Amino acid sequence: MDQTLNLTPDNSRPFEAEKPAKVLGTITMADADTPAKEEFKEITLKFAKGLVGEEFQAKDGKVYRPIKVPNIDPDDKRPWQSFVAPSNRIHEDQFNKNTMFLKLPEEGHTTVKRDFIVGELPNGKHEWKSETEWIPNKELKKQLDASRPRESVKDKIAEKQDIINNTQAKGGIPHGKEQSR
Repeated sequence: MDQTLNLTPDNSRPFEAEKPAKVLGTITMADADTPAKEEFKEITLKFAKGLVGEEFQAKDGKVYRPIKVPNIDPDDKRPWQSFVAPSNRIHEDQFNKNTMFLKLPEEGHTTVKRDFIVGELPNGKHEWKSETEWIPNKELKKQLDASRPRESVKDKIAEKQDIINNTQAKGGIPHGKEQSR
């Protein structure tokens, strides 16, 4: 049985002609002549946990931490320089639990200060003065890297191997054999 359906247009709703779309704005692609945006380069400052001070809240309401910069010259007995950084930018190094790190712009500079005694007040307390200077971040990284003693893994392995060889030569525990107790 073949059924044919005849449909008639429904005139219950009025038909509206399609209107052109509204243009809200235009998007243009960058021309090839436009210079590309320069890449933001950062350097990583690594320093010992002991050089990082306690958090404090500044007048601007943000939380900062002071970081000390040891003197490079061991004969320099002046107090160390210091600078402050936002507390949320200073992180613990996941590979070395005694090390902290901070990322700064490579081409930027940091204001460091050094407090020193200029005299004694009548009440017996010291009178302090600060000197501040701008240091390029690359130079600051050099100063912090110079203060961190570094031991190469190869040197440590060579040292351990010498200890093992000396122990074997003196009749200690032969290599690969355990001592029974």
